Amino acid sequence: RVLLAALLVLATPAVTLLLGIFLQRELVEAPASPGEGWQLFLAAVAEGLLQHHLYGSFLFPFLALCAYPAWLLLWNVLFWK
Repeated sequence: RVLLAALLVLATPAVTLLLGIFLQRELVEAPASPGEGWQLFLAAVAEGLLQHHLYGSFLFPFLALCAYPAWLLLWNVLFWK
């Protein structure tokens, strides 16, 4: 059960984005420090909000309205008593 909880936390949209940023930096052979990775993560979230507001991009609302509630539902099912 603890292993499933750890796996579920690693599958959250925020952690997936953060790990994707670190993976991308490794693939271009320019590793990021934890602080730099965090700043890139915050910039990616801010860019998603800005693009939605300015250009009507639907990626941020999709993640906010579809992916995150699905993760919360999975969390609820995992720890159901």
